[in-house]
Amino acid sequence: MPTTFWVTCPSLDRAIARIESSGGVREAQEAVGEEGVERVHALHRARYGTRVAGVREGGYVKCLHAFTALHLSGALPNPVAGWTLARLERPYDDPECRPATHP
Repeated sequence: MPTTFWVTCPSLDRAIARIESSGGVREAQEAVGEEGVERVHALHRARYGTRVAGVREGGYVKCLHAFTALHLSGALPNPVAGWTLARLERPYDDPECRPATHP
């Protein structure tokens, strides 16, 4: 199943990519822990029929973008995205980009 939620803000996408390229996927996985990551995957599977970003079994993080998109959309707030967002200086520095708002 393809990814359902995407980070579409160019500046946020680049900022997350910088974190990933400097070892952020491994660091996020270690910080959140296998059980915490697995809880997010289990909730995602229950709602959408697959694990986040199609990741293999186990408490693995494959893509910080996927976890962050889920979080910012309001679909599934999660600690991997919280870890990622805490490391961004200015995630929405593009004036056209705004986090999702819910009525």
